[in-house]
Amino acid sequence: MKISLILYSHGLGDVIMLTPHLRHLYKQGYRTDLMCRKQVQDSHLLDSCPYVNKLIIVENPWRSKLGFKPQARLNLNQFEEMRINYDWSGASPHEKPYREHHKIDITSDELRLKVEDKKQELFISKEAEQKALNYIDREFIFYHSIVEFHPWSTWDATEWMKENLPLYKIINTRDLEQRFDDINVAFALARRAKHRVLADSVFVHACDAMDCTIDAVNYGRPDRKVWPFNSSLILHIRESGKWIK
Repeated sequence: MKISLILYSHGLGDVIMLTPHLRHLYKQGYRTDLMCRKQVQDSHLLDSCPYVNKLIIVENPWRSKLGFKPQARLNLNQFEEMRINYDWSGASPHEKPYREHHKIDITSDELRLKVEDKKQELFISKEAEQKALNYIDREFIFYHSIVEFHPWSTWDATEWMKENLPLYKIINTRDLEQRFDDINVAFALARRAKHRVLADSVFVHACDAMDCTIDAVNYGRPDRKVWPFNSSLILHIRESGKWIK
């Protein structure tokens, strides 16, 4: 099998939106070496992904002490030096001023890949599924409220849930983070939940990939390119502090 190289220094939700491209390359006979931020490795997001050969860690430009542009340039220089040793290569910096396009389509454009099957994927191991079962003893609401890297989307939905959802047990991702380090366990819990209440985050894209209905999502800013590819999955949308659906 041939090996491809992709530079993709974006967040976990974006990496989920990259999976159609990884699968497309795999079907063309490639496994991918993915240049990504350390968060992807630490989360174990792609540990069971058959399309990935290995992860190559690069600095997150948005968090670099050098500043975004200098770090992005360093990452791109590293990519340019490495790409000559690969059968195929591409970089997707998401730097063009797109307005109406979804991020899946933006990535397709930047990688110059014609991806027809845009279905996103998760790779939840049997071990992650089993760990999730240990938390389930009755029907529950899967709740994610704090967005570390996008604090404007953080949302305390406690009152909304009291007013709009039955009084089920609530599993809050904030509590789960202290008990395990594999994000796929949280995905497995989200899939088994009776209801899902989320701030704009990787969990929205995970639910999109799993075709799970989301009761409510909070977007701190208008940014339609990061809505679920199947936006009909969301029952209620809160944007910039106002309900728009």
